[in-house]
Amino acid sequence: MVQLHELHLKDLQNPIHPSLYEAYGEYQILILRLPELWEGKANILTLRSNEFWKSKGRFFSYPFVIVKEEIYFYDRKPGELTRFENGFKDLYHFLDEKINAFMEDIEIAHDKIAFIEESLYKKQSFNPMERWHILKKELSRTERVIIKAVDVFERFVTKHTLSETNLLNEFNDLHEHLERSLRSTIAANTQLDDIYRYHNIQTNDRLNRSIYLLTIISVIFLPLNLVVGFFGMNTGGLPFQHHYGTLDAFIAMIVFAAILTIAVLWKIKKY
Repeated sequence: MVQLHELHLKDLQNPIHPSLYEAYGEYQILILRLPELWEGKANILTLRSNEFWKSKGRFFSYPFVIVKEEIYFYDRKPGELTRFENGFKDLYHFLDEKINAFMEDIEIAHDKIAFIEESLYKKQSFNPMERWHILKKELSRTERVIIKAVDVFERFVTKHTLSETNLLNEFNDLHEHLERSLRSTIAANTQLDDIYRYHNIQTNDRLNRSIYLLTIISVIFLPLNLVVGFFGMNTGGLPFQHHYGTLDAFIAMIVFAAILTIAVLWKIKKY
């Protein structure tokens, strides 16, 4: 086994190292950082449970050392390099399992988005936007990680000469799966943005209706407040000072309020 450079060894030991492909002398370093969002397939029952939504995504950096046709996986716990017996075939199967698991996670993400969307349409009692924030954070982080992984894996496939045509096709297939996962992640983020815009439209519409209603009430009662203030002045010579003046003033205010209400409603109907 060749002697690894000190900086490359630190890269391999870093559990949160971003995706990287680098050739150095006799060996090459390949680190792929991939997301693992959730475990298990979602269904309608799990989507209704709060515990399922609280689970946070995880990101793992998988480090490999390539020496000609030999592949070594760096196990961080013992700090040792483990050789893949079948070389690139074992590397393919290792990465294929991880990428397929992530593709299933993206399907779960789309199920979650559909659940949030239906919850908004049905106006359910809980606040679906709390779950929106959780999902948006996970998918935004995932998109950044996958963009880097796609770029690094493409450079690895392009620059590393594979001896077998079948292996080249298989690794190109892995790269296509990564790109498909990226497109699906971007589509999920776009769906979440559309849901957020729809939620804002609903919120703004409710706010506008409330302001509109308060404006109408103000138009009706502001003149009445002026009349009440006028008759509340502690001066002489005010109208309606006879025995039934209070009743007359009250009736006049009711009639005035009715006239204002009819005028406002007529104006609303006109526009």
